[in-house]
Amino acid sequence: LWFLNLLKIIFNFSFETEVMDNRDFTDKFRSNSAMLAGFVAIWVAVVANEISHILVPKEDSLDTFGYEIIVPEGFGTAGNDEKKEQILVDIKPLLASASVEKGIKVARKCQSCHTFDEGGRNGTGPNLYNVIGSNLSSRDRGGFKLSESILEAAVEWNYDNLNIYLDNPKNLAPQGTMSFVGLKKPQDRADVIKFLMTKTLNPPEVILDSVPAETDLSVNSEGD
Repeated sequence: LWFLNLLKIIFNFSFETEVMDNRDFTDKFRSNSAMLAGFVAIWVAVVANEISHILVPKEDSLDTFGYEIIVPEGFGTAGNDEKKEQILVDIKPLLASASVEKGIKVARKCQSCHTFDEGGRNGTGPNLYNVIGSNLSSRDRGGFKLSESILEAAVEWNYDNLNIYLDNPKNLAPQGTMSFVGLKKPQDRADVIKFLMTKTLNPPEVILDSVPAETDLSVNSEGD
């Protein structure tokens, strides 16, 4: 409707200019020009408003504007559950196929703290010659003072205790001084134990359990 009115005004303006003198023409031109500018401004505002509705999301759609992030149930607690439920496999069946050569390579991680040959010096940790099957009744091991935590945790260095300790020393002796993070691969632990057997004069016989023993580390984790 406003557009038809605009055309009518323009048409009247064109018709009337044929009979007006110069002065009247100028006044009428100024008046109609102002009105025309006003209509154009209104038309521009209407067009701009429609474009803004197209480009900008409506208020009721802002809640879903972007990417939805779905957080799985229990997210952030898996680490604690895994620690409590960790089961350490029986190492003894793996010793039959363990490799002394691979054990030597893995044991290089221990050389900064330990020695393995007879008469070797103590370092940050004790010399490990003859360690397998050794008794833990005394705190002294070749001049090295063992921690009370390890003495309270085990009676001897049998294969099961070595398996637990090599996986993570804190599993067996939570208050011990050993800062090594451990060997997480069972085969690596088996290879190291096989190597230590060559550094023990009379290593204990490996007796397999009728049912493979599995060590539940959740007990030690809860008590730590």
